[in-house]
Amino acid sequence: MKFNAPILVMIFIVIFSSQMTSYAQTGEQNAEQEKKRMEKMQESMKMEVADGWNQKAGIGLDLGQLLNINPYVGSGSNRLGLGGAVNYKFQYKKSKFTWSNDLLFSLSTQRIGSGTIASGSNDKLPFEKALDLLTFNSNFAYQVREASPWAYSFDLGLRTQVLSSHQDSASSKIYLKELHVNPYNTNLVSKLFSPALITLAPGVKYTHGKKYYAFLSPVAGQILFVSDQNIANLGIHGTKLKDGSTNEYKTSKFALGALAKGGYSNTYFEKLNFNTELSLFSDYLDKPQNIDVVWTNSIGIELFKGLNLSLRGDLYYDDDKRNSISDSNAVGGFKGIGKRVNFIEQLLIGYTRNF
Repeated sequence: MKFNAPILVMIFIVIFSSQMTSYAQTGEQNAEQEKKRMEKMQESMKMEVADGWNQKAGIGLDLGQLLNINPYVGSGSNRLGLGGAVNYKFQYKKSKFTWSNDLLFSLSTQRIGSGTIASGSNDKLPFEKALDLLTFNSNFAYQVREASPWAYSFDLGLRTQVLSSHQDSASSKIYLKELHVNPYNTNLVSKLFSPALITLAPGVKYTHGKKYYAFLSPVAGQILFVSDQNIANLGIHGTKLKDGSTNEYKTSKFALGALAKGGYSNTYFEKLNFNTELSLFSDYLDKPQNIDVVWTNSIGIELFKGLNLSLRGDLYYDDDKRNSISDSNAVGGFKGIGKRVNFIEQLLIGYTRNF
């Protein structure tokens, strides 16, 4: 089955037009929905498995803009959204040994409205942070024998963020800078390596062609650390109170447990890509019945060379961490913090250049 280019162009125009019409009609409400989507972009990049070094990189940029001059009352306001992703993969293979690495940085911000924060202030309205994620994954694999789908494997992973996050006490929104001008009053809640999660997992890996893989480690270690003591003392990133203290938290936590991962990737009709990966972790040392879950899914279609329409749905759950609880009837869309499943859905049109 082959896609007809004019039909794809019409689909693109309809999607783009409907989005712009929706912005014009619902203004701030639709902008909030857009924020929840968190326009993260990640391109699935495949490399040929050949001896020696192989590498591939992708850079994606996303821009969402709405200019509304002299709007009717209640019809909305200006909006500027900026997002992007950098993905770099490199691999070394020699005989039965393979070393694979994947580095991804995703960032998305937006500003609703224009002008200054308050009367007499020179500070412009701040940018909200929608997404800030830095991940690095490395895998060492040594085949049991030539052409065998089984391999001895070792997984290394790092997950953190790059820019500081300042949360407003009233609206619970996250901003890129500290603000203490009415109506804003923010607190620093996270930054680079506060928190950060490192995973070390020896195990076995099974690969079926280029589509399926499974990994199991019965002795996986996880190290959670928060480099800033003040951020650790917020008690929201998974570390525990120090012995004998009621308000000072530890800056690290060690977990030892079982890690299971599995993934599937395929291309249909030459242009439609589907990827899914599920990761499950159980901590032997602390409530092993409570499973940490990371489940990522993406469906993408290439409209033209470099121009992609993507739909992502990612799910996260960590029993030790606290999430902002979404509530459409609450001020700012959130009502406190607690244990919740974090679900991120993103629909975007992006341009990616691989090299």
